[in-house]
Amino acid sequence: MKRILLLCLFFAVMGLRAQININIGSSEVGTAPVSSFFSYSYVQQIYPKQEINAGTPGSITGLTFYIDPSSTITESSDWTVYLGHTTKMAFASGTDWIPVSQLTQVFAGTVTKSNNKVQVNFTTPFAYNNIDNLVIAARENASNIDINNFDEAFHVYSHLPNSTLYYKGDRAVVDPAAPPGGIRAGYKSAVTLSGLTANATPACPFITYPANNTQNVALSPGITWLPVSGADSYKISLGTNPGGTDILNQQVVSGNSFSPSTALAPGMSYYLKITSVAANVTSSGCSELTFKTVPPVPANDACSGAFLASAFPYTYTQDDAVSATNNAGNISVCSVSGNTGMNDGTWFKFTGDGSQYTITVTMPSGSSFDPEVGVYSGSCSNLSCVDTVDNAGGGGAENITVTTTAGAEYFVNVGAYDDTTDAPEGTFTITITKI
Repeated sequence: MKRILLLCLFFAVMGLRAQININIGSSEVGTAPVSSFFSYSYVQQIYPKQEINAGTPGSITGLTFYIDPSSTITESSDWTVYLGHTTKMAFASGTDWIPVSQLTQVFAGTVTKSNNKVQVNFTTPFAYNNIDNLVIAARENASNIDINNFDEAFHVYSHLPNSTLYYKGDRAVVDPAAPPGGIRAGYKSAVTLSGLTANATPACPFITYPANNTQNVALSPGITWLPVSGADSYKISLGTNPGGTDILNQQVVSGNSFSPSTALAPGMSYYLKITSVAANVTSSGCSELTFKTVPPVPANDACSGAFLASAFPYTYTQDDAVSATNNAGNISVCSVSGNTGMNDGTWFKFTGDGSQYTITVTMPSGSSFDPEVGVYSGSCSNLSCVDTVDNAGGGGAENITVTTTAGAEYFVNVGAYDDTTDAPEGTFTITITKI
């Protein structure tokens, strides 16, 4: 008899442990898993495998959602719930619904609020493969609405951008086979997944900045990551080679952001890994990412270091302009299109011979850099405006033609068009052609 009681107790305890809590302490409210403030709603949410952090594949037997204590869902309790697998991390647009044909209906009926929770128990468990990401979709079918202090009733937490897609309206119950255009959100429901067993170690954080293979990262970068449910601290490792820790060796951080106390070296590749810690247990198997810092300040950053164009056509591609400084500040010698000046970008010079010269600045495909081109005569300490141009928008080419005086020296500045703000310059190619 004792043995039977012990076995019953064991399985009861294991049943309680077979659940995964995801940010159940959140108090923010939002439109997920359903809307209580509109008559009808349909919501899809993506929970990445990394965030779920299950130890093994398993059967999800139910979901628990968390509701604001002051809210009611009396008129928002007719639910249909679906689960599914997806490789998506986010919704690409307001119509990027995961087809209902790829989802499994796990519940249809009336839900109730109890102890500030809504429990949805499945008749048939859903087999989660622990390979793909999990989709939780819910449709609210009742025609009335609940009036609550915060409009929406359910607790949500901020996460990856566009990880939720929702529609809410008052016209008709949504057909999940042909849902209307919706709205994307960067939050998801605080939820308990019943039936899954959590990994023995906490989940790995999602690093939000810098992204893997990011170029031109600042020398004192603000490294950020999403909080991990249940984590009480994080460890950061940073090195100059894969797996390296020569810059930071598991530096303990209590929040979800960090900036190195010593500036990184310019033009250097770094390797970053962040792990989470919960009750002195550190996450395992976390991926390492790499990024590269901004290049050194270009040699032609100042007028005094202007590159000489001595043979024409002269062409130069400036791929380190992002590190150009504004030196003494914006240049206000020339004005164009309402701008009273431009950024001090990078510099070029040539000597006139009485001919006309055309200066063309182009950007690589996909660039958003919006340059202004200024042409000056005189000396670096006493510039005189010859002409300036800023006709195109971001990524557009700029062209300017000037008539020179024989023996006079001309200086060309390619900088951001902003006349008051020190904006970064992007990659560009300058061509100076004698006509």
